[in-house]
Amino acid sequence: MSNEGYLTDAATRHQVHVQRYAGGTLKKLAKFINKAISTAKARVADGLSLYGSKRYERQIQALQGDLATIYGDMKGQAILDLTEFGGYEAEFNRTLLGKVVKTVVQFNTPVPSQIVAAALADPMDLEVGKGRQRISIAGALDEFGTKKSAEIISQIRVGSALGETSDQIARRLTPLGVKQKDQAAALVNTMTNHIASTARVEVLKDNDDILKGMRRIATLDSRTTLFCMSIDQTIIPLDGPKPPYHWRCRTTLVPVLKDEYARDIPGSTRPSVGPDGVEQVSSNTSYGEWLSRQPASFQRDVLGPARYELFSKGELPIDRFVDDNGKTITLEQLKQREPMAFERAGMS
Repeated sequence: MSNEGYLTDAATRHQVHVQRYAGGTLKKLAKFINKAISTAKARVADGLSLYGSKRYERQIQALQGDLATIYGDMKGQAILDLTEFGGYEAEFNRTLLGKVVKTVVQFNTPVPSQIVAAALADPMDLEVGKGRQRISIAGALDEFGTKKSAEIISQIRVGSALGETSDQIARRLTPLGVKQKDQAAALVNTMTNHIASTARVEVLKDNDDILKGMRRIATLDSRTTLFCMSIDQTIIPLDGPKPPYHWRCRTTLVPVLKDEYARDIPGSTRPSVGPDGVEQVSSNTSYGEWLSRQPASFQRDVLGPARYELFSKGELPIDRFVDDNGKTITLEQLKQREPMAFERAGMS
């Protein structure tokens, strides 16, 4: 097996640890969400004056100030954790390169502050619904805090307008805590992958004299998006679009060495999760190849009935289900682009 197999193996295994790290960060941030909800409940328990009165509005403004401070502190904690994580990722990627290069090379490693500066300056470009969203880590954290504060205030206003008791209004706030933690999980996972990708790319750019580019590696399971399925194992230049490509994206990158620097390494695998659980497959296996070996029922669940028919009958590979910009193509758009494929599959 080539060095690329080893790199795929190492990167996919490391990605599991990246996700676990994100889980630890989420626990820290969840404490701020708990504090925001409990602070709001305490303000409600202290008693809100007549809805719409000047005193009521002053009380609401005071709560808004409390929430702004709490979510601001959460942003600070998140950036602090990501800064530390960026330094670790830079060292991991430098070490990883050292294990696959067959000649003695003096590797360059960017300092953590350089990585974090790059990650904070470079916005995430994410597929969202029918469009795309470009947003920085700081911007995403600010947006989260603003929206979550507004949700809390909104529920208090609704309850107050309906003449509910303090206990009734407090009960309105409890589900918000659960919802916000789930949304925070998506935010943390996405930001963590952005830092990991940025650290890897910065290390690779500092050592571009030994590299051809980067290979994109998706996760082999049923939760992977159509776009990430389609780009698995594809090679892009060092300045190409890096993960995350959407919220909760788990796709990672591995370096592709120039031939004169690559060395052979014993066989390696990558993990997959199919209908029968975890299975190790060859590191060279693409998502499309892996999916084609899964039971029909699993393929149908992953792709949906119409795309399953096109894929299973060999009419269209997975990469035809997205456009050149990485946007998922609707079935109607797909039918307009590939009318013959639909006819051959008996779907005209």
